[in-house]
Amino acid sequence: MGDIVNFDAIIVQTPEDFKRMSNQHERMCKLLPADKIFFVGRPEIEKLLEDEKKDSRPDSYIRKSEFINENDILDFDTIHETVSQIVSRDMNGQITQRKVTGWYYQQFIKYQYSHYSQNKYYLVWDGDTVPCRDFSMFTKDKIPYFDTKHEYHKQYFNTINKLIPGLSKWTEKSFISEHMLMNCDLIKELTDKIESNSSIPGKLFWEKILNSMNAYELMDTGFSEFETYGTYVMTNHPDSYMLRSWNSMRYGGMFFDQSKISDRDYNWLSRDFFAISFEKDHAVRPDTDNIFNNPEYQKKLSARTIMEMVQEEYHDDEYIEVWDSEENI
Repeated sequence: MGDIVNFDAIIVQTPEDFKRMSNQHERMCKLLPADKIFFVGRPEIEKLLEDEKKDSRPDSYIRKSEFINENDILDFDTIHETVSQIVSRDMNGQITQRKVTGWYYQQFIKYQYSHYSQNKYYLVWDGDTVPCRDFSMFTKDKIPYFDTKHEYHKQYFNTINKLIPGLSKWTEKSFISEHMLMNCDLIKELTDKIESNSSIPGKLFWEKILNSMNAYELMDTGFSEFETYGTYVMTNHPDSYMLRSWNSMRYGGMFFDQSKISDRDYNWLSRDFFAISFEKDHAVRPDTDNIFNNPEYQKKLSARTIMEMVQEEYHDDEYIEVWDSEENI
C-alpha cells in the first residue's frame, strides 16, 4: 500500500534480529505505506537479504526492499569510542559492552538518515514490530501523523532539557510508538540546535547527546530519539503534524509465538491494534498461553477485551496498553 506522499522506510536491525524476524519481513514490506523499504545494518545483512529474495516468490514484497550499510550513514566505532570514554571515566575504568553503544547508535542513525533521504519525509520503523493492517502516515490533507502512546521515562526529559534548555514535556502522551515519520528539514533543524549548545562538549549532535549524560544515565537508556524529536517539533512547529492515538501490542512476544502467529491472528488483532512488537527477550507467558491465539476465544472476544482482562493482573511496573478512542482503528 502506498501513501499519498512519497517517502521511504528504514528498518535498523542487527544480523541476529534480521534472522529472528525474517519470517515477518514479507508482511512488513507489504503493509508499510512506503515506496521503498531499506534494511539498515552491518554488512552481513546484505547477504541475508539477498538469500531471502532468492527464496521468495517472483511477486514477493520483500523484493522491493534494499540494504544500506549502517557505517555508510554513521561510523559505529567512533561512537563506541565516545561511549567507552564516558563509561570508563565515571565507572572506574569499566569496559563498555557494544550493545550499550548499539542502543544509542541505532537512534543516531535515524537522525543522520535525514542527510541521505531523497524525499522530504522518511519513516523509521522498529525492526521487531510488525503491522497488523494497512494504515496511512498522512491525513487526507497531506498532514503527517505523530502517533502517540502512553509511556513516561523521566530521564528522557532530563536529557532533552540539557540539550535544549527550556524544552520540556509537551504532552501527557508519549511519542514512543515503535515508529515515526521524520521530516528531514526538522531533523536537521533539531540536530543543528543541539550542536549549537556550547555548554556541552563535542561538535556533532551525537557527541553532544552522549556528553550530556554521565555513565549511569547512559546505562539507564537516558535518551529517546522519538521523545526528543516529537517534543521539539510540537513545541516549535505545532502545525506541522497531526497527533493520532496509536494502539500497538508493545509486548506481543508475551502473548504470541512470533514463529507461529498466523494470518487469522493478525486479522483478529487488526481490529484493535495497528501493529505488534516481538522483543527478543520475551517469551509467551504461561498464564496467557493458548488464550490470545485461541480461535474459539477470537470468535467471542476482541483482542482489546482479552488484553484489558490480562492487564488487571499486572503489577505497577508493567506496561499498560491504553485506548484513547475508537476512531483510529
